[in-house]
Amino acid sequence: MTSSSPSTAQPSESIRLAKAELLAALLEKAERRAKNRLAFYTPYEWQAKFFAAGAENRQRLLMAANRVGKTESAAFEMAMHLTGRYPDWWEGYRFKRPIRAWALGVSGEQIRDVIQRKLLGDFDGDRPNGKGTIPAECIGDFIRSPQTKNLIKDVQIKHVSGGWSSLSLKAYEQGQHVLMGDSIDYIWIDEEPRDQDIYPQCLTRTLTGDDNRGGLVTLTFTPENGMTPLVSQFMEDIKEGQFLLNVTWADAPHLTEQAKAQILAAYPAYQREMRSKGVPAVGAGLIFTVPDEQITIQPFQIPPHWFVLNGLDFGWDHPQAHVQLAHDRDADAIYVTHAWRASQKDASQARIATQGWAKDVPYAWPHDGLQHEKGGGEVLKKQYADAGFKMLGVHATWPSGGYSVEAGLWEMQNRMENGTWKVFANLTDWFEEKRLYHRDKNGQIVKERDDLLSASRYAYMMRRLAVINKAAEPKGSIAIPRTASHWNNLR
Repeated sequence: MTSSSPSTAQPSESIRLAKAELLAALLEKAERRAKNRLAFYTPYEWQAKFFAAGAENRQRLLMAANRVGKTESAAFEMAMHLTGRYPDWWEGYRFKRPIRAWALGVSGEQIRDVIQRKLLGDFDGDRPNGKGTIPAECIGDFIRSPQTKNLIKDVQIKHVSGGWSSLSLKAYEQGQHVLMGDSIDYIWIDEEPRDQDIYPQCLTRTLTGDDNRGGLVTLTFTPENGMTPLVSQFMEDIKEGQFLLNVTWADAPHLTEQAKAQILAAYPAYQREMRSKGVPAVGAGLIFTVPDEQITIQPFQIPPHWFVLNGLDFGWDHPQAHVQLAHDRDADAIYVTHAWRASQKDASQARIATQGWAKDVPYAWPHDGLQHEKGGGEVLKKQYADAGFKMLGVHATWPSGGYSVEAGLWEMQNRMENGTWKVFANLTDWFEEKRLYHRDKNGQIVKERDDLLSASRYAYMMRRLAVINKAAEPKGSIAIPRTASHWNNLR
């Protein structure tokens, strides 16, 4: 039997050592990255939108479906404020110094297992391992809770200025008395408190926050308690400086269709809308009761023989809204193909934002509208006409006259039910309004967050004045062969 010569064994050993060194380097790199997740965070589009809203709104509610990443979102924002490490893409509020912050949860166990874990990572020996949203190198001294094992009560976080931010983790099941006394810059409430006095108490704590400029309050929850006073206030009577964002499973790319279908089927029927779409159970109060999936269609190129018309709902502090409807008159089917809304934008700014699809298409507009200066709807109409919008000569009415809102809602609902009202899948703001649109306990329509719906209704009322579609293929649309069979299948 012959043995291997040194000349053949040496390269083999060298390769083994090189592989071991490479593996060690990769593991070290992964460990460093795990302890500095903030540096590599890229938000979803809806997360960036929620963050950006903090620049103008002191209180924000992320009312979302289960498992979409709402807690993760808030944990990353908390990390940015505590450390002062704002990424280049950040458009939200910026604190210019170390801050005092609170993170509130239901109980000590929930805070430790969810909030603390998201922010600081798991305990490794006597310390959190720093694999949360706050970089490990920024975690300073902390005080443990005497009641709950491995729960941190207070922790110091290193700020880019060289100073230290302070974070307190509080359980609101202990009552609002634990929230009294301090002036706080930033508060995050995860899960809705059943005690409706918790949120007002937090508002009071932030009144003199950020050196008397006022602090921020962020809420993240799925509305499992239904239409509570807190949810109702944000949905029905939202105030200046407040912001509501609704997020569904459709907005979470990490959820697979197979998993969503299986879990949804396993939920009790009465919980499915709440858990998959993050909407409270308002029951008979909903105006549009058809599921989103029934009216959703992927964007496609509108045929040149279809008719198009735009709709406009005026606004300033509350958003102005623009939509475009396409009407297949052969099948009498309506398609909502474009939608845009924004607050505190004038007509010229709106023209720039919608120029890709609104050019040379007539606009239906309401008989009156909210405006930021004195004057009636006609004055607003002129402002938009001067900015280049092709405004119809008269405000929106039904063919027989009048402008009944109830008639419009009834026809829209009826079309959704019979399949002749479809909405492009990418119009997330339109779907958000549709899901939350409801009546109060007296049967009155709640006139909040209905801007795109109203613009759609105005255009629908005036569809008799729609024009032949002459627009080029929309950017990002799907090219479809223009054959009769294809158009018929779309109907």
